[in-house]
Amino acid sequence: MIQWTDDLAIGIGEIDAQHQELYRAVSALREAMREHRLERVVQTVAFLEGYAVHHFAAEERRMEAAGYPGLIHHRSIHREFAKDFLRRKGNLASVGPTPSLVVEMSSWLGEWLRDHVRGLDAEMGRFLRARSPFGT
Repeated sequence: MIQWTDDLAIGIGEIDAQHQELYRAVSALREAMREHRLERVVQTVAFLEGYAVHHFAAEERRMEAAGYPGLIHHRSIHREFAKDFLRRKGNLASVGPTPSLVVEMSSWLGEWLRDHVRGLDAEMGRFLRARSPFGT
């Protein structure tokens, strides 16, 4: 199951809220498939594409403003994700939202998001909290 849990919080309110929204959207992919509402799959994938761009930009602005030393690497990981996402989205568009493709995409998204949040984003969060007297 793809679900937000409090242990995923990085301690930056805006970013944590965005992560929660991303988790909800990934979960919605599986739900749409279970309910045989494949039109919702297409809508959710489109939402995820736009929201990921918005979210990555927000993270990168914060890292840049704080002088985060891992910005270039973090940005490159975001770009790799975007390329892989677009490839998978294209496959989904050409074949159609079959159950197996939806499961594959939602599993990939869930794993990537979990690993990214627990790894690079957690590091970023520690740095940003240390730089800000208010932590967020």
